[in-house]
Amino acid sequence: MLKIIAVVLFLCLTAENACSTNPPDNTLIRYYSALLTITLNQTLESSKVIYQFSKEPSFDKNFLEDQLDKIQQYIGYANNNIANIVINTMDEQKKNIDKYLINIDEHLSQASLDIQEIRNKLRKEEDISPIISDIYYQISKAENEDHKEIKRILNLKEFDEPVLVAPEN
Repeated sequence: MLKIIAVVLFLCLTAENACSTNPPDNTLIRYYSALLTITLNQTLESSKVIYQFSKEPSFDKNFLEDQLDKIQQYIGYANNNIANIVINTMDEQKKNIDKYLINIDEHLSQASLDIQEIRNKLRKEEDISPIISDIYYQISKAENEDHKEIKRILNLKEFDEPVLVAPEN
């Protein structure tokens, strides 16, 4: 009986040591981080388009409203990806990235407020270009500063490029 207890204790200790030397798989975090990059970049591109569009002497307000809806949707997706990153990050790492997550949240919140302000200014037929510039600035800071720092802290590697395997004829 004593030998069985000793063996079980030994196996438990070696299993605990093996788990602590191999960090957990961060595939889900990498996945949600990549999705966050995609949504932030889509928001950046959309804001560039509507910025140029708003400089035109006359523009289709319905098109602009549709683009603002898409940007708002991208911001929602980005918030979901951030929540999934938080859920899948271990407690000790959460403390290290918390500041950057808060920064991203503030940038996304400001972009959402800017969208509301654009809609108000559209009704009054005022210039919206500076507000669109602020959306671009906020999202750019979220991706290129804060999210980049999160990827560095969590040591997230980029996904490999797909390889095209051409069949031999």
